[in-house]
Amino acid sequence: MSTVGMKKRQIFGLLGLVTFSLSAQESSPRMASASLEQYVSKSINSNPEIQASWRQLQIAMKDVDIAKSGYLPSIDVLASSAYTERNYGLDQDYAGHTAEIRLTQLLYDGFFTSSEVSRFKQAQVVRYYELMGEIEQKSLETALAYMDVQLYRELLSLAEKNLITHVDVFKQIEESVIAGVGRRADLEQISGRLSLSESNVLTELSNLHDVTARFLRLVGEKPAEALAEVSLSEAMPTSVAMDLESILLAAYETNPSFNATIYNIDAQRFAIDSARSRYHPQVNLTASYGAQTRDEAALNNTISEASVGVNFSYNIYNGGADRAAIRQALSQVDLAKDLRDKACVDMRQTIQIARNDIQNISEQLPSLNAHRLSSDRVKSAYMDQFTIGERSLLDLLDSENEYYESSRAYVQATYTLEKARARLLAASGVLVKALGVSRNGVASVSELAEKELRYDPNHVCPATRTSLDDERNILKRDSDSDGIVDLWDDCVNSAPGAMVDDFGCEASAPELEPQAINTPASAADFTLDDAQVLASFSINISFASNSSKISSEYTSSLAQVIDALEQYDNAGVIIHGHASLDGDAAYNQRLSERRASAVAALLIESADIGSRRITSVGYGETRPLIDEESLAANAKNRRIEATIIQL
Repeated sequence: MSTVGMKKRQIFGLLGLVTFSLSAQESSPRMASASLEQYVSKSINSNPEIQASWRQLQIAMKDVDIAKSGYLPSIDVLASSAYTERNYGLDQDYAGHTAEIRLTQLLYDGFFTSSEVSRFKQAQVVRYYELMGEIEQKSLETALAYMDVQLYRELLSLAEKNLITHVDVFKQIEESVIAGVGRRADLEQISGRLSLSESNVLTELSNLHDVTARFLRLVGEKPAEALAEVSLSEAMPTSVAMDLESILLAAYETNPSFNATIYNIDAQRFAIDSARSRYHPQVNLTASYGAQTRDEAALNNTISEASVGVNFSYNIYNGGADRAAIRQALSQVDLAKDLRDKACVDMRQTIQIARNDIQNISEQLPSLNAHRLSSDRVKSAYMDQFTIGERSLLDLLDSENEYYESSRAYVQATYTLEKARARLLAASGVLVKALGVSRNGVASVSELAEKELRYDPNHVCPATRTSLDDERNILKRDSDSDGIVDLWDDCVNSAPGAMVDDFGCEASAPELEPQAINTPASAADFTLDDAQVLASFSINISFASNSSKISSEYTSSLAQVIDALEQYDNAGVIIHGHASLDGDAAYNQRLSERRASAVAALLIESADIGSRRITSVGYGETRPLIDEESLAANAKNRRIEATIIQL
């Protein structure tokens, strides 16, 4: 069989495998569509590990009831019936019967009972928080598995489309080779690329199988055919927009695993009080009443006896067990503190990593999306050019693979961002709350605790920044404050206040043509006090980080401006550029001016409007919509606005 024939059989076999695998999944009974909230609710109410934690809480609650029984009296009934045979006395064989009821009430035990009640009350809060922690953890695992199923379904779809494209090209090359106009080397080349695309499909199929199995373990059923999209951006706590210290401060109150360790320390401190009670005497009130059918001489004479009194007992020595019990309790407190410190560093690490991932990926997504869209346009252009012989096969395959890889990177980044948000919410102990689900039948802390604890977070778990927290600002560093970041600046030592070009080098100010765009040097040089404003609105244009370049796809965003200028013949437009509060103020000022000028230039290019009617001005960070530095605030403050004025 020829190599080409074998390749065809492999392709058909692979596509058949994918079809069979997907159809096998679809043949299994499952919901047609479902959301993350539905699956998390099922998981936390049926997962066996959560059920085990729930049983532990129930056991701890019974421990409290057992400890409280020490406050109540103990009532015992004793009875006996025996046949006696002897060789002395008047009655040498007889049957005797006795009965007694005895009451014992604890009066004093060195506060052992009260300490045990308090210890078990705090211990049941530990079990409560451990249950809440297990619920948060399984909710997170379910959310991650849910998003992984979505992710690998999309990646499998991309890999299949990539394979189909390679098959189409393979067919074209094969036909040209058979017709004698193509080169066999091209056929071998596409054959190798085709094998790689087949491998990609099998890899994604294997990954999808694995995450589906993980989902099945967590939820107990296969994922639905259609899974609702996940967006946790609105559910993020306000502290996510703050610094690390503020995020941790909020997490101290709500992270269940950390709170479990705090209450465990308090529970073990009550155990010290219980151990110390051994050095105290024990005093009991006792009362009893008894009757027997034979008297003390064993004569057939029923007698009775009643007594009431106080019993006192005090242990002098028991081999050092009391001292050892106290030392053991002190060690248990130290162990509980060590567990608290471990929970602290684990929580701090998770929050730091998740917070950093959210910030970095949010900044990467626009660039990844731009790369994906650009690769798609290149791929389409290369396919058209390849068809008419203007592009080589290698060019075509490279463009196809670049589009596949860029699409794959963008899809992975979007899901990685949502998973980082889920991790941050779970580490803060609010993921379940954010999803709007709950575990049935769980009491509140106030109902369980002996006392609610308050502590100083700066003492028990101080926030510590990584040494790399400021290194991420390399993308925004502008040594000479000329508005061009160092990564793009060819002249990093420009004179202060000098006019520079897009590469950061000093340039003389060009003479403006009569029709040039009116661009004030800064916002301070411009005022609307004497202008008649006809209309104002925002322009929906997004810029890449530290860039003033505008993609042509945003041309439609200028429709409102163009319509207004066409409506008012004697009107002009002022393009306002605004920057966020993060970064250097001088850099932000220059960047806002460049972005406003870029929008004005696009307006001239996309519509037949004289440049004399267009003015651009940059305000830098002087007019924020939200006066804070955060992801949400930065996104709103980094904007373009337009004002239509009467000329």
